[in-house]
Amino acid sequence: MRQSKPLFTALSQASSQPVGNFSFLQTQVAQWQKLTLLVQPYFPPQGRWQVVCYQHGTLTIAGDNQALISQVRYLHSQYIRNLKAIPALTELDRIQVVLHSPPKPTSKKYTRKKLLSNETQQALQQAAHLVKDAKLSQALQRLASVDQTESE
Repeated sequence: MRQSKPLFTALSQASSQPVGNFSFLQTQVAQWQKLTLLVQPYFPPQGRWQVVCYQHGTLTIAGDNQALISQVRYLHSQYIRNLKAIPALTELDRIQVVLHSPPKPTSKKYTRKKLLSNETQQALQQAAHLVKDAKLSQALQRLASVDQTESE
């Protein structure tokens, strides 16, 4: 198996520590962040690119745009040639590009901003009494009563 040259001297010093060591991981992430700044100018400016890993000659990059990721995959040999100009990437022979999807925002609870008029509340109460479905009737009653308690 082929060994890659150390990315930075700080990383090679940290690599003598056990892999489970938190400071080693912090150092490694910091080096990848520095490497991200170095490689970003080489990639399409429309996307956001982040180095996820550089190990054994393989550079793993996360992008946020599937079309640009496909473009980088198609032109990977050109990108490898260009990126080898960076001293830390002289042993680069493969680029792996993955899609980074930002975390989906958690759904916010819906809050009604407008209060229902008294007529609407009464209509909902009447509808609740006329409906034979118990769950629907309870839902209509809750809908009508929410604004009554808020408006008082």
